[in-house]
Amino acid sequence: MPNAPDISSADSEGAFNDFIDDYIEEGIKNIINNIDERGLDVRGDEVVFEVDGICPPTFIYDKSGGMGGGIGRDPGKLVFSIPFERLMELVAKKLRLPNLLKSGNGRIMEMTERFKTFGTTGVILDKRRTFKRALKTNIALGNYDPENEKYDIWIRKRDKRYKLPVAEEKPKFKAVVFYVGDISFSTWGERLDLEKKVVSFIQMWVDFNYGANNVEHRFFVHDSEAHEVTQEQFYTVTNAGGTYAAPAFELCNTVARNEYDIAGTNFYLFYFGDGEVFGEDAEEIGEIIEQSGLELYSRIGITEVMPSPRGWGSCLADKLSHLEKDHSTVVRISKLYEKKKVFVTIKRLFGDEKEVNEPWEEPPEDEEEDIDF
Repeated sequence: MPNAPDISSADSEGAFNDFIDDYIEEGIKNIINNIDERGLDVRGDEVVFEVDGICPPTFIYDKSGGMGGGIGRDPGKLVFSIPFERLMELVAKKLRLPNLLKSGNGRIMEMTERFKTFGTTGVILDKRRTFKRALKTNIALGNYDPENEKYDIWIRKRDKRYKLPVAEEKPKFKAVVFYVGDISFSTWGERLDLEKKVVSFIQMWVDFNYGANNVEHRFFVHDSEAHEVTQEQFYTVTNAGGTYAAPAFELCNTVARNEYDIAGTNFYLFYFGDGEVFGEDAEEIGEIIEQSGLELYSRIGITEVMPSPRGWGSCLADKLSHLEKDHSTVVRISKLYEKKKVFVTIKRLFGDEKEVNEPWEEPPEDEEEDIDF
């Protein structure tokens, strides 16, 4: 993430609050690139960040709730949290990701509460709006004047703003996401680490769009055969050699049709491998996608992770590129060579259709010889 500048509330009204959004938005690419299989530091519905170089005042509320004060501090580390939903909104804005399209009957309705209005009384204090009003008042009264070493911020009852929930009725949609990983002998080390980063983001992005309680994530691996595994096994299963990917696509289709209500479920399939397939494997995968996948899935994403430029087999991405060209609303294909380009793969998998017109990422010339196979 970018280095946090030294900033004080004296710079402008609400500077701290605006800075938080700006800081995160500017660092979105690095946030995504540094994700791992554990995701971000998510505590409940909050995402926690640590930044350096900020000098916020410390607020103290007295027992009567009438006033409080604050003093300035030297720049240091600030730990703050933002709602998970807000983080994903910033990700979508920065990477220009459209919301996932939801299909199905959507006849099941659920009541939700969102804090969309604010008042002078309530239970949940809105710290951001309270701070902005209190800061404005204290600047006007001369209580807060850093140039003259005056750092007091008195928070009066009339300055406080509280979050007020608004009940909304929304259709409830369900999503099932299949993750398929190639565990043939060549898939290990950095390849697997890059794969984890993409999978972690996909889980968060689909959960954000549908609501975590409405999403089921299932994991499959294949060498010459396909098996369902736990999420932990997905990253730790022993490489077994041999590569035959078509059975994994067939297995996901079978699970979808046998275990779920097709009409009321949105299915997603994301495949990860080094791109090497042999014999008629690529052709079989193409037939499976064309014959049933285009109708069944909302999105099929195929990502070649550190693909070999000197492979013995066929390149899966090249073999299936016609499907992405003709059916980009469903099929997306990406090549991922290095950690700092994870966000490029995310844009390719989830961005609007113009993203597929961009050429695939090429391997870094100075790193090409260092790729292990």
